[in-house]
Amino acid sequence: MENCTFCRIACRKVRPEDIFYEDEKLFAMIDQDWAVKGHVLVIWKKHVRNISDLSEKNFLHFSKIVRKTEACLLDYLNVDKSIILKSGGLQSHFHFHIYPVKSDISWEAVKDIFDKKARYTPSDIEAKDLIIHLKKVLWNYDRK
Repeated sequence: MENCTFCRIACRKVRPEDIFYEDEKLFAMIDQDWAVKGHVLVIWKKHVRNISDLSEKNFLHFSKIVRKTEACLLDYLNVDKSIILKSGGLQSHFHFHIYPVKSDISWEAVKDIFDKKARYTPSDIEAKDLIIHLKKVLWNYDRK
């Protein structure tokens, strides 16, 4: 879909430098507007809206990459919990947000994440280092 931001990213028309994992079915990237440190997206390439639009095999593949991405983030950022959200509010293209957080996060802070009130502004180096780390770990994971 021409007006869909994620379809444009999948075609490498915008923000290819933010992608840290890609295969024939999906890609993962840092979010442009970090709600928390390490906020990333895992996005299905084909324009679909819901989990139920994927075959079981494709959903299992998607879940495998979400799981590994979460594990990498928790380890790299030294946090012990993540919030994973499938919203579809602003973009009707199927994707998950992964928000790495500490286990003692308050409900108010969680609501701020969901309401897009929470913001974290990484330095250029911080964002690039995260991308490099995730690329290295996920590239090796996918080749096993």
